[in-house]
Amino acid sequence: MPKYKKDPRLGVDREYNIPAPELYLPLGWDENATTKRKHYRHYEPDELENIPELFPNGASPFNCYELKKG
Repeated sequence: MPKYKKDPRLGVDREYNIPAPELYLPLGWDENATTKRKHYRHYEPDELENIPELFPNGASPFNCYELKKG
């Protein structure tokens, strides 16, 4: 969730400690600090089953099937 500080010069809420855009995707928006609609989702550049931190044994937790046409 984003954190806000009051900008003394303009009198508006400003977000601070914004996470790196390479790692997090912003979703939603906030009209002010009390709306609580904006949040961040962690972004992975590859399929989740290929990331060893998430699946250390290397096996996919998803069901895989061979598909044939016809």
